Amino acid sequence: MCDLGLTLGIAAGIANAAGQASAAAANSASMKARYNFNQASNEHDFVAKANAANKEGYQATLEGDRAKSTAVASGAGMNGNTAGLRLAEQSRQTALSIANVKDQREGATATYIMQGKANQLEAQDALNKQRMNPMSTFMDIASSGLKNYGAFQ
Repeated sequence: MCDLGLTLGIAAGIANAAGQASAAAANSASMKARYNFNQASNEHDFVAKANAANKEGYQATLEGDRAKSTAVASGAGMNGNTAGLRLAEQSRQTALSIANVKDQREGATATYIMQGKANQLEAQDALNKQRMNPMSTFMDIASSGLKNYGAFQ
């Protein structure tokens, strides 16, 4: 006949393992939701930075075009070397502003990619920690049964 203590111990071990599995599933779902939230926040940050960089680039282009058209339209002081130097300086400033905007955009892209990868690794690590080890679970159940073996004799 089967020992009552052994049977109850095994049943308690199984119930404990089921509870741990349920908690691990709930924690995993929570971690996945947190990952999705972090990734959405990361994407929002990227879009905001990229749009700001695009606006600055467009503004720099407009300023350069406006300065050139004003100088040409007014015609004042457009004789001699000074006019060419002013237009060249404005062109350099416009090019520098656009180059800075490209750097900002590349920086936003790099930050977006690296933060996304960091979020992914963090979530995967947390999920791996929640995963139950089948051998440990089996040993917990077996030892729960053996602890109570012979308790009801």
